[in-house]
Amino acid sequence: MDERPDNSEQLMDILLVMDQEKKTIQAVSGVKDGELQTKNPLEDNNDLLRVDRHGDMFSNFFSNLWNQLKDPTRFHFFRVPEEDVQRVAADFQQTVQTPTPEGQARMAQYEVQHPAQAQQQGEQQAQPAAGQQQQQPTDAPQQQPQYKYDVEKIDWNSLANLGIKREQIEQNGMLDQMLRGFQTDKTVRVYFNLDSISHANDSQLSLREAPDGRVVVCSHGILDPQKLQQQFFGHTFTKEDSDAIKTAGNMGRIVELTNRAGEKVPSLVSRNQKTNELASFPADKVRIPAEKNGHTFTPDEVARLKKGEAVVCKFQTKAKEGQKPKTYEAPIQFNAAKMQLELLFNDRAKLAMDAHKELQKQTANQEVPKTFRKQELTEKSQTELAGGGTVKVSGLKDQNGKPYQGYITWQPGQKYPAFMFPKDYKTALEEGRVKPAVENEVQVAVNSEGKTNEATKSLKEALQSAQTRPTGEQKEQQDRKQEQKEDKKEDKKQKQEQDKPKPRQRKAPRL
Repeated sequence: MDERPDNSEQLMDILLVMDQEKKTIQAVSGVKDGELQTKNPLEDNNDLLRVDRHGDMFSNFFSNLWNQLKDPTRFHFFRVPEEDVQRVAADFQQTVQTPTPEGQARMAQYEVQHPAQAQQQGEQQAQPAAGQQQQQPTDAPQQQPQYKYDVEKIDWNSLANLGIKREQIEQNGMLDQMLRGFQTDKTVRVYFNLDSISHANDSQLSLREAPDGRVVVCSHGILDPQKLQQQFFGHTFTKEDSDAIKTAGNMGRIVELTNRAGEKVPSLVSRNQKTNELASFPADKVRIPAEKNGHTFTPDEVARLKKGEAVVCKFQTKAKEGQKPKTYEAPIQFNAAKMQLELLFNDRAKLAMDAHKELQKQTANQEVPKTFRKQELTEKSQTELAGGGTVKVSGLKDQNGKPYQGYITWQPGQKYPAFMFPKDYKTALEEGRVKPAVENEVQVAVNSEGKTNEATKSLKEALQSAQTRPTGEQKEQQDRKQEQKEDKKEDKKQKQEQDKPKPRQRKAPRL
């Protein structure tokens, strides 16, 4: 199994910040009038602040940012890989809300010390106490490496043997991706010369550490998608697996692979869309953000995405100034080759949408409940529940007749909706376990036997909570409609009488 990079060793180029007062994790976008400007890191933002990739220059940059803030001590800053910012931000936010030793340790790995603290620690290390020998502290935080691989350890001869010059991959940005442990997204022309046999093809490049410590260049040539290997690290592909990889690009399920150490690792498998090379990713390392493009993932969607399934969600476009964002429906899936979620397009999107519609047909017989605790649910509420949404219900009564309200959710296969009190709903919403609720607009007035109230059954508008009789205005409207109804009946009766043929009168006989 191809080893994946350790994110703690990758280049950190996005600055996250924790506000100790608000208990939030945000991404830094700048400083204005001494106030820190931030953006939601769980959204796709192009205007986030990208920090310099060189250690010395970053120190100067961060010191300048720190000095511009009016109250810098209320913030904690973290330097995080750009391609991993959403996963890390979601993990940090959960740790802030529910602190754990493990979560706090992960945050400490990324934290950036403010200049005054860093200088103080440096002076303490440089000036040991009298009578003591200066020792290297064993528990001092180590400087995070900027790259997974050291550029000086690369075997440039192996690159030259492929017909590629160092300057070529430096100028097009491929070397930076390789040093961070990734396979390049661009391809280059690679030449092989084996004795009297020569071969050339377009390939992506990556780095790998050899047993002797050298860092060698690996070539990933473009393969024929119709000739995929039948086995992959101990797993034999079924026909369904092969079809899914060829058509969708992702296997869509978890399988056990055997790594080079002989360990069984539950993994997801995907196909590189450019080279058709297979790639794997450990299932236990899959991280799903709480939100993406305006869509908050439900617990069911998170579970399905972690299993490698494609999930159809409703996303929002970026709102232009003065306009509202547009909503669009699209499938999303975790890609092992990219090591992150990806939106599916074209034929891959059509396959996922067709499968989604088929699943909806199969679950169509599992009807959403039409009532909840004697209260009728509107069609809008039923549709919301069917889509995994949340509905607010008011006017409910307990055994003592005391009114109360709450929130309900429903999953296919459940006989009754699940109920939450407002406090529980607020917590679930903050943790991203439920969607924002819609109001169940129509409420049915009922008496103690649960039958429809005769005084209100003919009203077309919604009753207020616990209302059992119509108001004065509603009564007038009700009487007026009844009078109009009686007038129409009388007019119809008179017209029928007029339209009846009159009986012919007989003439008197002549004498």
